[in-house]
Amino acid sequence: MGTATKQHTETPADALVRMLQQLQPVEVETVPASSAWGRVLAEPVRADRDNPPASVSAMDGYAVRLADLNAPTLPVCGEVAIGHEPLVLPAGHALRIFTGGCIPAGCEAVIRREDVRELGSAIELRVSPQAIRPGDNIRYQGENAKAGQQVLAAGRQIDAAVASALAAFGVSRPRVFRRVRVGLLITGDELLPPERQPQPWQLRDSNGWTLQSMLSTVPWIELIRCMRAVDALPAISSSLDQLLSRCDAVFITGGVSMGDHDYVPAAVRDLGCRVVFRKLPIRPGKPLLGAVGPQGQAVLGLPGNPVSVAVTARRFGVPVLRVLAGFSTAEPPRPVVRLNEEDRDAIKLWWYRPVCLDSDGTARCVPNMGSGDLAATARSDGFVEIAPGQSNFDSLPFWPWSI
Repeated sequence: MGTATKQHTETPADALVRMLQQLQPVEVETVPASSAWGRVLAEPVRADRDNPPASVSAMDGYAVRLADLNAPTLPVCGEVAIGHEPLVLPAGHALRIFTGGCIPAGCEAVIRREDVRELGSAIELRVSPQAIRPGDNIRYQGENAKAGQQVLAAGRQIDAAVASALAAFGVSRPRVFRRVRVGLLITGDELLPPERQPQPWQLRDSNGWTLQSMLSTVPWIELIRCMRAVDALPAISSSLDQLLSRCDAVFITGGVSMGDHDYVPAAVRDLGCRVVFRKLPIRPGKPLLGAVGPQGQAVLGLPGNPVSVAVTARRFGVPVLRVLAGFSTAEPPRPVVRLNEEDRDAIKLWWYRPVCLDSDGTARCVPNMGSGDLAATARSDGFVEIAPGQSNFDSLPFWPWSI
């Protein structure tokens, strides 16, 4: 009775969390920084020295002492060269300085070039001396980070901003999680490769292409193999066994419902996988199955309808892969959108509806004929999640198709 109650009251997000709690990140490796783009940091990054390492000018201008600013003009006695040791600022003089130049000893402020009249070997203030305050236009040593301070936590993807920090703090060989090895198993007697001309009772396999397109360009994923199997328990079990031996995660399409030829649940159990959830209150994708393999592999059985495959892989599969990849969060910050139309078709399920985004950030539902309508899905930018009975559509979570 308790299990049945959980199945009827548990939200899709709750079921997903239960599965994520049973997964562990993959192993760690050390790679050259030049090969680390898009990978996930496996350990914190700390400043190897103060940042900035010395006090520097934030502007092009003149280094001055405040007590010298009451004179009608101030002689300029030299220039601070960028990349050289700091000079000493003589009393009663200014030094020309450029952005990034080390602040000379004795300097209390940098006056912007546009705030002075340049008179050759001297400068004259265009502003009141009282307008210049201590520290103006100076970036002080260590104000961004002190030596030894943690700059980045583990679990961050190495994007342009992170790569910049790695370079600045001398991390030439970061420790990262290795790529998550993913296998795909596409089931169905009716499926043919896309280049084949099918009979009316046959279908071109779009599911394999959907998943390969979604995953193959992700830098922290290694797509190991896409296999196909007919609707027979031995064929599905054999293919799944091969993929489990090589992969951290396996996505299976089709064969997870209640039909006489839906053999995926039996194959999953026969190979020692623990089923975490099966049949969630969602549309599309209700027959979705989530399991954990004997070696901690993630196994997702996705319903065979094309839109169901795209939605469940994006909504449930990507968080699974992110946890395996070592990300600090199963999902990055997710945008919310306003659905700019009333929905009179409320249902008692969590509803994933394909939408197009307008230039103002609002979303429009894409008319479709159900979970097999690939043409409608292809016209969408992603999908929104609508809770059972929800009537306010001002702030709906949105998932783009791309990761």
